[in-house]
Amino acid sequence: MAMWVEANIDGLVGPSHHYGGLGVGNVASLEHEGLPSHPRQAALQGLRKMQLVAELGVPQWVWLPPVRPRWEMLDRLGFHGSIGQRLARALQEQPRALSAAFSSAFMWTANAATVAPACDCRDARHHFTPANLIASWHRGWEAEERQADLRRFFGSGPCVVHDALPPLGPLRDEGAANHMRLSDDSGCVGLHIFVYGAIDEEVRGDWAFLPRQTRAASQSIARLHALDPQDVFYLQQHPQAISAGVFHNDVIATSHQNVMLHHARAFLDGEAELERLERRFLQRTGQPLIRRIISESELPLADAVRSYFFNSQILSPFSADRSHSAADRPRMVIVCPQQCQEIGTASRLVASLVQDPQIPIDEVRFVSVQESMGGGGGPACLRLRVWADATLQEAMPQGLRIDGRLVDRLTSAIEQWYPERLTLNELADPHVAQHIEQVSHRLRALIDPAGATQAQ
Repeated sequence: MAMWVEANIDGLVGPSHHYGGLGVGNVASLEHEGLPSHPRQAALQGLRKMQLVAELGVPQWVWLPPVRPRWEMLDRLGFHGSIGQRLARALQEQPRALSAAFSSAFMWTANAATVAPACDCRDARHHFTPANLIASWHRGWEAEERQADLRRFFGSGPCVVHDALPPLGPLRDEGAANHMRLSDDSGCVGLHIFVYGAIDEEVRGDWAFLPRQTRAASQSIARLHALDPQDVFYLQQHPQAISAGVFHNDVIATSHQNVMLHHARAFLDGEAELERLERRFLQRTGQPLIRRIISESELPLADAVRSYFFNSQILSPFSADRSHSAADRPRMVIVCPQQCQEIGTASRLVASLVQDPQIPIDEVRFVSVQESMGGGGGPACLRLRVWADATLQEAMPQGLRIDGRLVDRLTSAIEQWYPERLTLNELADPHVAQHIEQVSHRLRALIDPAGATQAQ
């Protein structure tokens, strides 16, 4: 039986990383609006996190930043003239449009797509659907870029890269941030959980922010991916969670293989569906699902959002190298943002999970992704999970697989080309804008010349 491992694709933070405050329902994004950002530090923090994952033996790839600013976006919004005129007018008349044109939110690749491996799909093909991201206007422009990235990686063999769902309000889709896959140890048997906020066009409810995912969108993706309906589960986000700043499911729940962790207020009236999930998991895998409910007393909802505990990554070390003895490695490692060390409730929760003999998480690593956290993205936001067998891994661009040499090359480029500090006003400077535009072109020419040629 083939082994399926959870490969990761992270988006490298772009040189235009700034705090525009454009994230709908994203408390961190709103709180940091207008503050100076540090693109160089942000990119290096994300790269170090990728390096850690790769050193744990997990297959790790990187997507390079798409070109910013998006001049065609400014043109379509009526900002014409010279570069300086377009930038100055956008800053004066509609600064959020300027921010959106320079957005580096693509770095959060958990929103790039929803993925289903061939072993789960009735047509025995790998399926990828880029998210339309229409709930936030600065991200709704990303779908075509990410579709191109997906086709660069998965454009041959038994793979299907779908178009994003139509850009309609009732079909709002935010990708893998609202999707979880549970599996047996081999990764061959998978169950899919789709989490949504609203049914379709419904926007009324007991929430402070617009729900970003609809059930109609999730159901459409399940059909496109040819998933067995018996292996698909739908859970609705709790309105209290959305109102507290849980704009995606991965801020309030997480999973890896046979482990599922979620807050007591993650889902609305979800017990019947969760019980069906547990029964089906036992039936399909022969082992019980390890589902741990985190109570409000253990981790208050506000602390869950502040710490981003649920946006930690749970990994199986050396999953790509089965030659290591199981006795020589932890069963699972949880990679947490450093805020989980600093916030008492989160720190105690992490310690209790590692000490719990019923939970196969044996080790914790804390990482600093502070610049990403300022925009509302923890470690798991920065990666897209792709369940891959050896054949699929070999077909992915090896030049973009993280190893020591690639880390060194990217580090050198980031330190040389990325701005140390940025504000929105500085993005309106034509010289800054043109420099940022050139950085993305240079990175692609240096690191991925084949991809740069395809993009042209």
